[in-house]
Amino acid sequence: LSNLVGNALKFTERGEVVLSAAVAGGEPERPLVRFAVRDTGVGIPLDKQQAIFEQFTQADASMTRKYGGTGLGLSIARKLVALMGGELALQSEVGRGSEFSFAIPLAVDQERHAPAAGTAVLAGPRIHVVDDNPPNRRIVREMLRTAGVLVDESASARDGLEALRRAAREGRSYSFALIDAQMPEQDGFGLAAAVRGDPVLAASVRLMMLTSAGQRGDVQRCREVGIEAYLMKPISRGDLVTALCTLLGAGPGAPLAEVVTRHTLAEGRPHLRILLAEDNAVNQMVAAAMLRKRGHIVTLVNNGREALDAVAGGGRFDVILMDIQMPELDGFAATRAIRALPGGGTLPIIALTAHALTGERERCLEQGMNGYVPKPFRPQELFAAVEEIGSLPPLELAVPDPPPEEAPVDLETFRRAMREAGAEEAVDSILGLFTEQAPLRSTALSEAFRDGNAVAIGRAAHAFRSPAGSIGARRLQLLLQEIEEAANAGDLDRARAAHDRVPPEVEAVLRQLQRERGGEPAP
Repeated sequence: LSNLVGNALKFTERGEVVLSAAVAGGEPERPLVRFAVRDTGVGIPLDKQQAIFEQFTQADASMTRKYGGTGLGLSIARKLVALMGGELALQSEVGRGSEFSFAIPLAVDQERHAPAAGTAVLAGPRIHVVDDNPPNRRIVREMLRTAGVLVDESASARDGLEALRRAAREGRSYSFALIDAQMPEQDGFGLAAAVRGDPVLAASVRLMMLTSAGQRGDVQRCREVGIEAYLMKPISRGDLVTALCTLLGAGPGAPLAEVVTRHTLAEGRPHLRILLAEDNAVNQMVAAAMLRKRGHIVTLVNNGREALDAVAGGGRFDVILMDIQMPELDGFAATRAIRALPGGGTLPIIALTAHALTGERERCLEQGMNGYVPKPFRPQELFAAVEEIGSLPPLELAVPDPPPEEAPVDLETFRRAMREAGAEEAVDSILGLFTEQAPLRSTALSEAFRDGNAVAIGRAAHAFRSPAGSIGARRLQLLLQEIEEAANAGDLDRARAAHDRVPPEVEAVLRQLQRERGGEPAP
């Protein structure tokens, strides 16, 4: 799915990319689930559709020059799907887009789980969503359905207004109308004016606007036409539910002191006390900058021993973020020790690990942890884990853009992630710290190879891999990952072969960072 979504984003300049999953038959205990990735991209000619599944083949040679890539992704995806008992299929039309799909049997988890902590329930209100884009309507509908909200929808301002009026005539008025700002024929502001111009609707329906292209002055326009909440897409489920709760609490017809926006929601968001146990300074800075900009209070410690001491010493924390691999006392051992303390059994502990492998989450849960966040950190992913366990509304996870393959460091994606977290001002400091530490970490890795100590090689590679991934040095991260895995398996020949490519890659990374930060290339 990562591969298919990445391809869809790469080949889609405008429109949308939709990932869907639905039960398509099978047995109750092992249903057949159909996954599909649909885009509105360039499309693939019929005579080339079979060839693109072959290794190192693109539909058009010019695609490699324009979009990058090796042509391996679809071949690998097809093999993975086949290993899971399915078949990767393609439907495509040039200029209109493509859909890759497959159906595989999956086992049902028979255990019943309680609803996620902090998931707000809005039992009772009826909401009408007005948006000309079907996927947008479906996303909002699914977000609200899990909160117990009854949702209807319309695809145009005209149909939405008629649905609101019809419901009022029949004595089943909607509590809210969620309207898109940009719609053909009549936009969201025009619809809002029509609703407020109808005496019956004006007294019963509260208005919330969602927009993907905010303009200066929009909030003032909302005040003028009676829109009470104005939020940007993509919106998290937590922010959407919180905004609805705010409007619901005001009561029908009661005016709000101000328009609800993402800024007012942020001001009203509870601040969590977070203990961050992480031995890598770059990762510390990234996570702490993101969380502090979110309004949380972060205490930093450098290893599991310090984390244990902080809790045992009476420190009050709402959540602990615990790296797995740390000196003195690793994350698992520290978690077990904290669990043995008075009150430690209920303290939420979230694992931080660079091993985004199948079964890693389950391994963390078996060790007594409550959640799992992979590195490099994605802001929405980090916030979702922390705030859901911290009894705040859970957030929707955004699909990250695929990193470009040309540059040694994908700085734009790193900056965007920090920007999404509101912590972009920390980027230069983080890159400066990485620039200072990278030569030392590279030297430590080379010395471990000279000693021929597989354990030391694996540790040195891991210590270097994590910060490289955090700043978007993807090629360097993959080389270090290969070295770590080979060393852990005792295959030093493979580790040395990968290490031969590390020094020039480190040099390329540092040169790019020096250029980006306005300095001279590193010697």
